[in-house]
Amino acid sequence: MKILLTLLCFSVVLPGVSTAASAAFTAENAAVLKVVQEFFDALRAKDGARLRAICQPGAQVTSGRPSPAGYAVRQRSVETDATRFAESKDTYLERMWSPLVHLEGRIAVVWTRYDFHLNEKISHNGTDCFTLLKTDEGWKIVCAAYSVEPGAQTENPAGPPR
Repeated sequence: MKILLTLLCFSVVLPGVSTAASAAFTAENAAVLKVVQEFFDALRAKDGARLRAICQPGAQVTSGRPSPAGYAVRQRSVETDATRFAESKDTYLERMWSPLVHLEGRIAVVWTRYDFHLNEKISHNGTDCFTLLKTDEGWKIVCAAYSVEPGAQTENPAGPPR
């Protein structure tokens, strides 16, 4: 009963605040998601300068994946990734779907499922988690963490890339 009463109180309070607050919230969510999509676009274009531009210098990239020796965790700087991708002969495509954004003031977290294609073939699926801070220049990625779940086909509701 106490939970129901609390929910009813929120439903009475939120409508009065929701118009302006939700418009600002929606605009900020869109700005945050735009930066995350820019990350994927820079990866696909193998554009190291673009990748560096949307990340805070020293931003960390952490991955976790199953290995014969157990669950392997690898951590590196975004600068390392930017250089590696720019020099690679491979092609990359990473797509997200159903992202969840948690935003409070100048910090945001994006949690999303993704699929990753290497040289136009599905490599794996997983979960991405991006942490962003709003700097004077705008939203910047400060941390990207992802799981690697090997799989032979995409889980993306859009199906295989066209």
